[in-house]
Amino acid sequence: MERDLRCCAHGGGTEWQALCVDLDIAVQGVSFDEVRSSLTTAIDMYLETVTGLPAEERTAFLRRRSPWHVRVRFAIMAWFPGLLSRRRAHGFTLRPHVSVPA
Repeated sequence: MERDLRCCAHGGGTEWQALCVDLDIAVQGVSFDEVRSSLTTAIDMYLETVTGLPAEERTAFLRRRSPWHVRVRFAIMAWFPGLLSRRRAHGFTLRPHVSVPA
C-alpha cells in the first residue's frame, strides 16, 4: 500500500480519539501526539497482519472503510474544525510504514 490514509482526531485536555477513515481503525489517548502515534502503530500492525493473508482475503481487508456517517463527520471536521464541538479537531493523512502487495 503506497498511499496516504485519511485520518482525523478530536479531543481536549486528556481525552482524545483518532480514526483512520480509510481502514476504520480507531484509538484513544491523552493528547493529539499520542493518538497520532498510536494510530500509526495500529495501522502498521493491521497492515502487517493483512500482508500474511491470501490475496483474495487481503483485498477485502484493504477496502474496509468507515461507515458513511463517519466519513461525513470526518469531512466536516477537516473543513470546519469548530463546527461539531468546542473540542479541538484535526484532519490529517498518514503514510503507513508497512508496504502491502496488491
